Parts: sequence; structure tokens; C-alpha cells
Amino acid sequence: MLATLRRIVQEVNAAEDLTQALNIIVIEVKQSIAVDVCSIYLNLPGSSELTLMATDGLDQAAVGQAKLMKDEGLVGLVAERSEPVNLSDAPSHPRFKFIEGTGEESFHSFLGIPILHHRRLLGVLVVQQSQERSFDEDHVAFLVTLAAQLAASINTAEITGELTSNKSRLDKKKDILIDGIAGAPGVGVGTAVVIFPEADLDAVPDRSP
Repeated sequence: MLATLRRIVQEVNAAEDLTQALNIIVIEVKQSIAVDVCSIYLNLPGSSELTLMATDGLDQAAVGQAKLMKDEGLVGLVAERSEPVNLSDAPSHPRFKFIEGTGEESFHSFLGIPILHHRRLLGVLVVQQSQERSFDEDHVAFLVTLAAQLAASINTAEITGELTSNKSRLDKKKDILIDGIAGAPGVGVGTAVVIFPEADLDAVPDRSP
């Protein structure tokens, strides 16, 4: 699993944009853990919904069209709890909601992983399978780690304006707000410069300490 995780992370870091990164993840995850479906729902800036942004296994026509409120369905349950939801028979769960046009009616098992950045929900990573099964701890840990890596890419896409909802595009905001974690009390004013790509250790030059 570690070798697979490293390979996927390297491919994601080399992606030209977020769309390519999302497609790499859904394709690689589906193959790596042998599931029928892997999908990514994102909480787009300025939107109150979770939007299907990439999938390998569901109808491609649903990408960008299938949406759920943050308190709807199993995807919404993952978003509410901010923790994995692992079900062997998803349709029997009271929170299950079928999304028209996705073609997911034949899938039973469900594993949803929240995509979090500094405790903020960015989206949900979902895998599904037609046969009933409960995913083991190794699969859950693998996807949680991958979701953490994906969160950095999504956060960067938000900062650069690559990831926006239709409403945000209409707003045409010029200022970019970046949430951070304070290291010490007070106020700092200065110029921020991106020197290296996020989470890409290979891009950092070797220098004497």
C-alpha cells in the first residue's frame, strides 16, 4: 500500500491542474483497491452543496451536475461527521439518497472519507462496490492518507482561483483570503511568496544546514 500511495502522490504532484489531479486519484484508487467506483465530491467556494467533480465508475455526464446538500445522503453524513463512514449495504441506511443520472443504483458497499484542511471540509472521497462488503482498516487508512494529500491540492486551487463555483466567478473578487494557524499572538503584515510547490519535497534543493 505504501508504494502505491507514494506513486499516486507523485502523479498528483505532477498534474497540470486540479481536474487532472482528481481524475488521477479516482482512476488509481479504483484500480489499487479493486472497487467498482471511486468518486470525489467537492465543497466549492461560495456553494452550499457538495458537487461531483470526478468519478471512475459512475456516469461521466453526472460530473459537475450531481449535487447534494451538506446534510443530504451518505456523502452529506460524511461531511457532517468529518469522519469515515463504512457501510456494507448502503441502500439500507436511513440516510441513503439515490442521485438521478449517476447510475449508482447497483452499488451496495460504501466508504466515504472526508477531505479536510485545517479542520475545514473541502470535500468527500467515496468508493463503492456492487457486492456487499465492509472495507478493512488498511483501505480506510490508505484513503485517509490520500485525502490529506488531496486536501493540499484543493486548498491551493482555491487560493489561486482555479476552483470556484459559478457564483464565485460572477463575484470576480480580487482579494484572496488565506486561513492559517497562528504561531504566536499578534498581527503580521507582509508579502507572501510561493517558493516551492506544496508537499513536493523533491523540489526542495539540498543545502548545508
